[in-house]
Amino acid sequence: MSKIAVVFHSVCGNTYLMAKAYADYLKEQGEDVALFRVKDDTFEETSLRFESSRAYREEILKLPVVGSGKDLTDYDALFLGSPTYYGCVSAQMKAFMDSFCDIWVDALMSGKYFGCFATSGDLYGGSELCMQVMNAFAQHMGMINLSVPCNIGGAPQPAYGITWATGPMSDQRMTEDTVTAIRRYLDHVLPFIHSKA
Repeated sequence: MSKIAVVFHSVCGNTYLMAKAYADYLKEQGEDVALFRVKDDTFEETSLRFESSRAYREEILKLPVVGSGKDLTDYDALFLGSPTYYGCVSAQMKAFMDSFCDIWVDALMSGKYFGCFATSGDLYGGSELCMQVMNAFAQHMGMINLSVPCNIGGAPQPAYGITWATGPMSDQRMTEDTVTAIRRYLDHVLPFIHSKA
């Protein structure tokens, strides 16, 4: 059994649903999983602005907030999820990644496994760029990137991580094909994570 953290930022609920799909399947596989959200001082207000975000607002608010990178040094693997904002991670996710500066010098995340996922309005909304930002962050931490192989099945995915297009109003929820891709991807990477645990 490995100790795995799934950390996400979500406003409209889509990245949360992806994070939950990761955490739920990892738990089904017997892993020790923690699901965290990043700090978002505006979430309680902004989540009321959109119909799509109100649907999962209360569920998200009940989840623990991860303080900083220091809180994750005991984990064997980390999966990060962010909405795509102009081809990059959200400001809240960037602030969380920047919190790792306190542990970067001592390389406390070095050798741990890393994967990521992202949502965007459409397939051309920059989610690959967003995931490249998260993968570059992991490389700076000395983590081992778990890329997505081309033969995992389910909805086709880029090598950088799992992505989902949510539509212009962010109200198109994940299809079963995307859930299948998440599960098959985790089936692929868990043996690597177990070798580290």
